[in-house]
Amino acid sequence: MSKKMTGQFDDLIEMAAQFVQKQKGVWDHTAWTDFLAEAKAMGYEINDELKAYLGSLLDSMKKVYNAAIATESISKLMTGMAENTVDFMKKTKGVWDHDGWQSYLKDIQKKGLDLNDETTKYLGGVLEASKELYTFPPIANKMMAKAAKKSKEA
Repeated sequence: MSKKMTGQFDDLIEMAAQFVQKQKGVWDHTAWTDFLAEAKAMGYEINDELKAYLGSLLDSMKKVYNAAIATESISKLMTGMAENTVDFMKKTKGVWDHDGWQSYLKDIQKKGLDLNDETTKYLGGVLEASKELYTFPPIANKMMAKAAKKSKEA
């Protein structure tokens, strides 16, 4: 694992949600490279695989954002989606069944998102993209080391 990996999965998901919201679901190559530079500044080693995972996550979040743009509080929704996704990934360790999926959707719905077939599909994309990022070896190894450190301290 690279010693440059100092950021956390949580930070990447939240940063992605904030980016999509700030860009209002539309960005160019310069904004993308700025996003990657911010991730690099957080300590992530930016390689092609991580770029692909982050690109997939942003595209999935963009679809949710665009589907929910009429929602009164898009900011609250995007933040809630990021938080729920992080909590869900940590709870399930990236493996879930239909009941887990339904629970995730109910939690998101409480944040104010009108769940129709389209938004449900897009949330599935966010969850799958997050899973890829969550299980990405450098990030997963960092999270496991942090959890082991916390358990030793307790």
